[in-house]
Amino acid sequence: MKKIKSAAAYAVEWLQKDSKDKKKLPYIKPSSLAKGCLLYIAFELQEQPKPPFDARVGRILSVGTDSHRRLQRGLERACLAQEVFFEIEEYRIHGFCDGVLYIPPDKAANEAMAGFWALEFKTAAASEFDKVKAAGIPKEEHVRQAQIYLWGLDAYYQGTVPLRGAIIYYENRDTLEHAAYEVYPDPEAINDLLARVKKMLEGLEEGRLPDDFLPADHWAHRYCPYLEICEPGQRAMEWQARQPKTLPDEVLADIIARRIVAKKGAEEMKDGQKKKKSGGRSLLELAQDLEWE
Repeated sequence: MKKIKSAAAYAVEWLQKDSKDKKKLPYIKPSSLAKGCLLYIAFELQEQPKPPFDARVGRILSVGTDSHRRLQRGLERACLAQEVFFEIEEYRIHGFCDGVLYIPPDKAANEAMAGFWALEFKTAAASEFDKVKAAGIPKEEHVRQAQIYLWGLDAYYQGTVPLRGAIIYYENRDTLEHAAYEVYPDPEAINDLLARVKKMLEGLEEGRLPDDFLPADHWAHRYCPYLEICEPGQRAMEWQARQPKTLPDEVLADIIARRIVAKKGAEEMKDGQKKKKSGGRSLLELAQDLEWE
């Protein structure tokens, strides 16, 4: 966009643009980059086709979207802005942060808490939510996504919105139970990630795919939409198939829970029988037990 002479003219210029203009090169989304697989990013930038979501996955994503909107409505008076856009042309990264929360100094328990915080909402199935809550820390890919927002918003708005850090808010989509964690800027981690992005972009310009992908034992290979064209992913799945079989966490948890319930029930039965055997009984109780009339 050319330089504009007034603020009003700047707004008008934006409103006259066609938001559906497809001439622009494809950009990297923070949620995709957070996966940590630069080969996946390269396939996205090449606009390789993905298989359509099945109906169940579509419904799950819809639930997540509805939860985001509900949470944003709940915080609308505490936020400077919501769905905050940023774009960094050098790295071809753009996206929308769920919101920027403002904590006034008179509401903060200490000075470090007061100020602006990037918000990221995550909905999760009960099993995944329980893992996060038990660990007491957010998932690695969600921390990476928060770091991207902290860096991107700071760079795009040139420090005019000084962010203290990010808040990752998890919600159990089955029970609406929640957990929230704070993430602080990690310049070393984001610089390492950006260097990998830069190397990947340079390779694509020369017609080369990156050799930067997830380790063979990573769970994400199984769900990757590019598995059919991804040789490292296919090798990873072959390697995983040769490993000793283990029960999924959800199945193991269900088995343990059933055993605990069964054991408790058995103990209650034994206790009940002991109580019946011990202690004297009246003639009336004896008659009732023996069904005498």
